[in-house]
Amino acid sequence: MNIQATAQRYAEILLGDGSWLTEELAWTVLRARVGPLTLSDVAQRLAGHSRAVIVERDFEEAYAANAVVLDETDGAVMIVDLHRTSNTPDPDFIARLSRDVDVWHVSWHTALSRRMIHALDGRILAAVPHLDPAEAVGEDLDSVQAELAALSAAQHDAWPAVEATALAIVEERTGARLRLDWFDHAHTSVALDQ
Repeated sequence: MNIQATAQRYAEILLGDGSWLTEELAWTVLRARVGPLTLSDVAQRLAGHSRAVIVERDFEEAYAANAVVLDETDGAVMIVDLHRTSNTPDPDFIARLSRDVDVWHVSWHTALSRRMIHALDGRILAAVPHLDPAEAVGEDLDSVQAELAALSAAQHDAWPAVEATALAIVEERTGARLRLDWFDHAHTSVALDQ
């Protein structure tokens, strides 16, 4: 796991052309523990029913439709929400998403909170409010000691070290990667009832 090098790449994005991501982002990655995990499976989990309608949209269209964007990547499915459309920052919601799935989540909102969550099989193994490892809670903090140490090391570094480190942790643990050019294209999305 090379969290520092990956965090440096994310810091360059957040300080450069991706600075607009610093206002608000929720990135959740689901990786199946057994069998395949499809976009349809994740859409149904998000919508809470089997009638989830999947539509290709760009991010502006997704926002207007109260939808989140989904993508399959490296054997995982990622959910990206730029406008707090979903409940993905909610630990209970993440726990429900994690049935038979390993879930990593990072989110922030300028006016609200920052957090990282790791869930597995309906259990919150670790929740890190404010991206501060001193505030971490969960059923198995020992399982994320390396990740908490990386976040702890970034706490006193210049902004956006903590956010970049959290993004790097999600990438390193799941294999999913957020690339800036990814946001330029339409992706699968699912509208959520609020």
